[in-house]
Amino acid sequence: MLFNSYVFFLAFLPVFLAVFFAARKMSYKGFGMRSACKWVIIAGSLIFYAPFGMRNLLVLAVDILVNMLFAYLLVKARSAKGERIFITGSAPAILALAVVINVFSLLFFKFSGAFLGEKIFFPVAISFYTFNQISYLVDLYRGEVREFVIADYLAYILFFPKLVQGPLMRYSDFEKSLERSIDTPFDAETVLRGLLLFSMGLFKKVIMADTFGKAVDHGYGNIAGLSGIEAVLVAVFYSFQLYFDFSGYCDMASGICMILGFDLPVNFDSPYKAVNIVDFWKRWHITLTKFFTRYVYIPLGGNRRGTLRMYLNFMIVFLLSGLWHGNGWNFIVWGAMHGALFVLTRAAEKKQKDDKGKALEAETGYGFAERIIRGIKTLLTFIYVTIAWVFFRSPSVSGALTLLGRVFTGGAGPIATRLSACFQLDELWYVIKVTPVMKLPFAWDSCLWLFVAGATVMIFFCRNALSIAKTARIGIGTTLLTAFLLVWSVVSFAGVSTFLYMNF
Repeated sequence: MLFNSYVFFLAFLPVFLAVFFAARKMSYKGFGMRSACKWVIIAGSLIFYAPFGMRNLLVLAVDILVNMLFAYLLVKARSAKGERIFITGSAPAILALAVVINVFSLLFFKFSGAFLGEKIFFPVAISFYTFNQISYLVDLYRGEVREFVIADYLAYILFFPKLVQGPLMRYSDFEKSLERSIDTPFDAETVLRGLLLFSMGLFKKVIMADTFGKAVDHGYGNIAGLSGIEAVLVAVFYSFQLYFDFSGYCDMASGICMILGFDLPVNFDSPYKAVNIVDFWKRWHITLTKFFTRYVYIPLGGNRRGTLRMYLNFMIVFLLSGLWHGNGWNFIVWGAMHGALFVLTRAAEKKQKDDKGKALEAETGYGFAERIIRGIKTLLTFIYVTIAWVFFRSPSVSGALTLLGRVFTGGAGPIATRLSACFQLDELWYVIKVTPVMKLPFAWDSCLWLFVAGATVMIFFCRNALSIAKTARIGIGTTLLTAFLLVWSVVSFAGVSTFLYMNF
């Protein structure tokens, strides 16, 4: 089930919230319903996942059962003395086998098609629930999870706002947030803030991301015919599409959790405002970065084995990140591009620290000159990230190089009619047709440039949606805005697509 669907918004979500709030209210009155709230989450999450099909459900069920067995064996292999957990001789072998099986399962579905010569379906959300399984088992092994409780474990793995695309969340943080959610009394203002955040995320996905996506699909399907300006626009459009698609999902998931009184980790923090690639990875898919840091980078030695080893570990992490996203050479190039610039940036930061004897200048942007410098750095980082996204989106390295080549060899022809038409939403186009704009030479491209201008303002100059939802004054204005965004998005559901990160 998708957030951007009629069945989710008009049926599943209202019913789930009603049942959850009812179970939670009974828990306040001492009816022993705390575990019932968790089973409501488990049942609701299974219903949420069921529309993806029986094959996906079967893989998910087998995966969960296997990992529950390993969790049980790990608990049996530990010993506890007071507040401390001690590891016995068999626990390391159990954990190692569990991690190998989880990784093998993920790699099988990701890469078996390339080796077997036939396409094998890729289970929805397998990357995310596999990473959560590994995280849970490692923390259980380390004693950071003290006991294995089936209801708590299933709620953690299946919790539907984070099931399909994350964020990745450690069990200890999930447990604290869930307990706080169950203890949180109903608050109308919090619900309205959650709906406001959900509506902004839905608008980003349905109106912004999917509109840019139509233009991207047209451009990548006609690379050889793109003019120079069209090639630039198609590359930028994909950057915008990814931004609004992922940001929209994060906002919707956070909005649902806000309504529930649940604190979801921030996973997306205005990444295109980053001043360098290190800053970018502190803002983009934040929880995935933390996962690779905690469970790959640090076990590889982190920065404890010298500078060169640290840089090598960075490159390994980014190459693994590329492989996680796909099995083509284009994803390897994407990971290498980010890894190489990340290493160079960290080296430059280290040199500046050594030269100045202090941390790299924290650019607060108080002065005019500092703002200009920061703006230039942000623009250069965005350009580099956009070029890397070309390899990410293209079906092959040669396809990416062809599109980038069209920037310089495509000439200065006008924007194609079919590309501009991708942005002519009926509700906008009808308005423009009755205005004096229609008499101007650029009338046909007006919707395209309106989307570009709106996206640029939202991405580079506005506060992020979570910040707005938390601090906005709830009243008639925010209520009308929420209703407007929801109605516009819902009536546009017929032309929407799945989320991009569901493919990874």
